[in-house]
Amino acid sequence: MTRGLRFGLVVGGVCAVGWGAVWTAAVMVASVVAPWRAVLPALLSEVVLMGGSLSVGAALGLLLGAALALAPGRLTTHGLLRRLLAGVVAGTLFVGEAVVSAEGGIQQVLSTLAAVPVVGAAAAACSGDIAGRSRRHAWLWERTPRWADVRSLAWRGRLRAVAELLWN
Repeated sequence: MTRGLRFGLVVGGVCAVGWGAVWTAAVMVASVVAPWRAVLPALLSEVVLMGGSLSVGAALGLLLGAALALAPGRLTTHGLLRRLLAGVVAGTLFVGEAVVSAEGGIQQVLSTLAAVPVVGAAAAACSGDIAGRSRRHAWLWERTPRWADVRSLAWRGRLRAVAELLWN
């Protein structure tokens, strides 16, 4: 569940930063033309859009982690079925981002809907780590290595674990 939450927060964070950059540029341009009191609703809309993106990402990650944790073993051990399950779940849940981005207008909704396959593909690629079956994506795992888990890492992961142990 925590690896799913990390994945969802990264997805929501990327969306929030993207919407924040677009809306900040729009607010800055509008502030040149209009007084600040006229720009404040757009600034509030930006805050709602960014917070909504983060909350949708967190919900996506938690539900994706729960779906992979509660799935039968034959689905999570077979790579193709696990990837398909993760991609469909994440892609379906990311449509909630289109509801949040409706605050911005039709262009934001269409760009969000265009990103649904990208999120599904990212979830499929990270599904082994989210389900706890592989360790290919280190950013989904906790930072402090356990010696029992070090043996299952590739040589780069082992080297990184030893370096972190010596560094700390």
